[in-house]
Order: sequence, then C-alpha cells, then structure tokens
Amino acid sequence: MRIALIIIMIITGILLVGSVLLMSPKGWLGLWLGGVSNAGEYGSKKTVEWTLKKVALISSIIFAISALLLPYTMRG
Repeated sequence: MRIALIIIMIITGILLVGSVLLMSPKGWLGLWLGGVSNAGEYGSKKTVEWTLKKVALISSIIFAISALLLPYTMRG
C-alpha cells in the first residue's frame, strides 16, 4: 500500500507541475511547449486551458489525499 501511494504521489506530482507550467503564458516552458496565451485565437485554446485546469485540480486533490494517507501506512 505504501509503495502504491508513493507511485501515485510521483505521477500526480508530475501531472500537476506539467499542467501548471503549460498553463502559464509567462513561463518559458509554457509558451515553448504550446502553452495557453491570451492573444490570438479564442476557440480551441479555451478548451485546452480548461482541460489543463481540470488536470491540475484533480491531480492536486489526489496528491493531497495520498500525502495525508501516507503516514498511516507505516509499519509499526
């Protein structure tokens, strides 16, 4: 159980950092990898931005829950 929680925390942490970096138009990584900027087209970028926000929110919730459960899986 402990190893599974650690793997979940690693995966959700990578997803969270990646989605936040891709969302940020001011960060160099977000624009370089096709991040969302507020200039130009309006249609598809809004759906990409919304998807990135959902990924960030869901992965942060899963990360927080697994971080709270991790101490209770220690063997005493």
